[in-house]
Amino acid sequence: MRETVAGPIVGTFLNVLEAAVWIRKFYPYIQSYLDPPKTLETLQRSALSYRRGYQVHHIVEQTAARREGFPRALIDGRANLVSIPTFRHWDVTRWYMVSNAEFGGLSPREYLKGKDWNERYRVGLFALNIFGILEP
Repeated sequence: MRETVAGPIVGTFLNVLEAAVWIRKFYPYIQSYLDPPKTLETLQRSALSYRRGYQVHHIVEQTAARREGFPRALIDGRANLVSIPTFRHWDVTRWYMVSNAEFGGLSPREYLKGKDWNERYRVGLFALNIFGILEP
C-alpha cells in the first residue's frame, strides 16, 4: 500500500524502516527462542533476575497447585521457578492444555488433577525437556 501512495522507492524504504523497528523490538524474543537447552540449576538461577525475551515459569503450574491446596511457599519456591524463553513458555502453556497420548489421551493439566507434588514436578520437567529448554 505504501508503494501506491508514496511511490515504489519511498514506499519500499518505509517498509524496510518499519521492519527494522519490528526486528529491534522482537530480537530478544527471537534470540532467546534459539537458546540451547540448559541445566535445571542454570534455569533456576536465571529466574532471579529479569531479562527481556524471557519469562519466569513455574515448573509445577501455579494456578492448579494453588487450587489443590499446595502452600504458596512451595509454589513460589526457588526450586519451582525457572527463567525460560517467552515463546517457549507459550509452547509449554499450550502443551498443558492439549490431549496427549503420553497421558492416556488426557491433557497434562487434566492428568495432573489430584496428583502429588512430585508427579507434577516430574511432568513439568518433562515439558521443559521436550521443548528443548532443559538439558536431557
